[in-house]
Amino acid sequence: MTETNLISESWNMPRKIQIAEPPPKIPVEVMAVSHLGDGIFRIRLRSPFTDWKPGDCIAVYGPDQSGISRPYSLCGSIFDSELELWVRKFPGGQVSEYLCSCRVGDEIRVSPPFGYFRPAEPENADKLYFATGTGIAPFLSAIHSGIAKPGEIFWGLRQPLTYQPDFPVRMFLSQSVQADAGQGRITQVLPNLHFTRDTHVYACGLDKMIEEVLGYFSERGLPEAQLHRECFFTAL
Repeated sequence: MTETNLISESWNMPRKIQIAEPPPKIPVEVMAVSHLGDGIFRIRLRSPFTDWKPGDCIAVYGPDQSGISRPYSLCGSIFDSELELWVRKFPGGQVSEYLCSCRVGDEIRVSPPFGYFRPAEPENADKLYFATGTGIAPFLSAIHSGIAKPGEIFWGLRQPLTYQPDFPVRMFLSQSVQADAGQGRITQVLPNLHFTRDTHVYACGLDKMIEEVLGYFSERGLPEAQLHRECFFTAL
């Protein structure tokens, strides 16, 4: 039996789950690879899955037989015939470098979808979304699936991307200046936000952002059950 560390729905408490056996390694075809800028690649795969939810991930396995894999959130619509991943390429990354170097027609191995982060639920709740970098992925899935109604979306990036959101989002750039985007960190908006006791807050991306955002709302009385997190990156 395999034991795996995950971050739980309790925003500041880790939990451990036990997986009875390794998931199957399913071959899928690479349909498109494009660079969005700042080391972020958009990869589309032919989908063998018909039942998954916004917030789910798939594990992508490396090219060798070591069994090394990395989880990536699905960011397309649940109704698409293809799966979409946003991957930040890390120098020396055992999976990210391999994945970002794939070409159309290549075959890679993935796990079935899994996860607990649910940015589209509860369906009719007042929602606020906070993301850094590729942490926007599960929110893209919820929005493009047409089942999420966030009040506001805040997205922190280091530099502009070629991707142009087709939904209202407030963007903050930490390493460059762009006329239609703010400069700085998304957490600077916190003191000016309006929310109610029924608001649900979802944060995905860098651990420090998540801790600051959810800590802010926790201190102001939002129940733990309304604070949702998924950590993609840990600050050094």
